[in-house]
Parts: sequence; C-alpha cells; structure tokens
Amino acid sequence: RPVYDKARAYFDAFATYRTKLFAGKTGTTFQFNVRNLTEGGRLQPIKANPDGRANAYRIVDPRQFILSATFDL
Repeated sequence: RPVYDKARAYFDAFATYRTKLFAGKTGTTFQFNVRNLTEGGRLQPIKANPDGRANAYRIVDPRQFILSATFDL
C-alpha cells in the first residue's frame, strides 16, 4: 500500500537597499533574505511500516531570516 504526502511549494524572498555612509564615501548594500517563507518547521515522515504508521522522520527547518551588509571601500 503506497504512502503519499501532499504536494508542497517552497518560496524564498529578498529585499535590497543601497546607500552611502560616512559622508558619502562608502557605498553600502543591505540585503534581507528569507528562506522557506511559508514553512513553520515540522517533523516529516520519511519511512512507514507495512500497516501505514510512520517509523522514521526528518526535521524540516523553519523559515530563516538573514541580514547582510556589504561595504564598497
């Protein structure tokens, strides 16, 4: 008896802002990334017994926020 999981879609997003700091001498780029925008984190069954009960799981990471800054000297 096959065991199926529902279809899932994964989305990432980012926003970038560029400016000059220190009296206009240093170009700066700020970038905000979000990985797995719609994911809240969970355990996902990856293996099942013959009766259909799950017996192994994997951890699905929740959404992740990343802020980075790049300076042009």
